[in-house]
Amino acid sequence: MAEMINFSIDSKDVQTFEEKTGLKFVDGMKLLIDNLKYGGNFGLDPFWSEENQTVLSKSIEDAENGINMHEHELIEVDE
Repeated sequence: MAEMINFSIDSKDVQTFEEKTGLKFVDGMKLLIDNLKYGGNFGLDPFWSEENQTVLSKSIEDAENGINMHEHELIEVDE
């Protein structure tokens, strides 16, 4: 059975949530509730954390500038 829940949240907080997650606020809340219902942890995927997004942005910028963070040693293979 569905229940109606009413609460107030600042529109700027809703906007920030939607910008950072790419989800509509109501869809995010449904996803969170489903996650909790099936034994998941409370919280968003750490992929979307500010720290991880900063690292990803730096990696993309480096790749676009031809900087390879991980140099791989070439190994010759005898055929």
